[in-house]
Amino acid sequence: MAITMALSTPLVAQTGAETAYDRVAKAWSGTRTLEANFEQKITNPVIGRTAMSKGVFHQQRPGKVSITFTQPAGDRIVGDGKTLWVYLPSSAPGQVLKLPGDADGAIVADLLGQLLDTPKRAFVISGGEAVIIDGRATRRVQLLPRDPDAVPFQKATLWLDDKEPRPVRVQVIDDQGVDRTITLTTWRPDATLPKDAFAFKVPKGAKVSTKLPGA
Repeated sequence: MAITMALSTPLVAQTGAETAYDRVAKAWSGTRTLEANFEQKITNPVIGRTAMSKGVFHQQRPGKVSITFTQPAGDRIVGDGKTLWVYLPSSAPGQVLKLPGDADGAIVADLLGQLLDTPKRAFVISGGEAVIIDGRATRRVQLLPRDPDAVPFQKATLWLDDKEPRPVRVQVIDDQGVDRTITLTTWRPDATLPKDAFAFKVPKGAKVSTKLPGA
């Protein structure tokens, strides 16, 4: 009896993980717009630095995303469907990056789409453990990409709400070991978004670059 229970536990957990993932992915597939507040923590073990930020995320599917930071105030990332604009005066004053809409940075900006739009067969799904986050009951689900070259991260973890079909927290770890953890403090699917949500105007005096630093 004890052996049977021990052997069945991973299967039960995996089934719970897939059920939770399918529920959220199905709801996401019917979502056309999203407004969410977020808190982000990025830990870079290479340089031994941790950065905290927060702000508002807007998305209009397919292809449009906007991240407006309130901390650090003034930072903004906008994907208008054709171009990815990156303006981070807190770390690169006077500089605007203008990148193709399918650049790796766009994938990171559209992290939810990358994790929830992609067919389940693209990931090995495991986990399913119950975890409480800020009073919310969630399921911890880990995604390992079957093709490591298809996404700019080596693994991702989703904490999926047990009541609402939505993620509460998302973590991705890239090939350098950089840990990006985003907690979604609010979630408003099919929200009416500001008309200029995906418009970006280059600030006066800023220099526009089409290449990533170090490229």
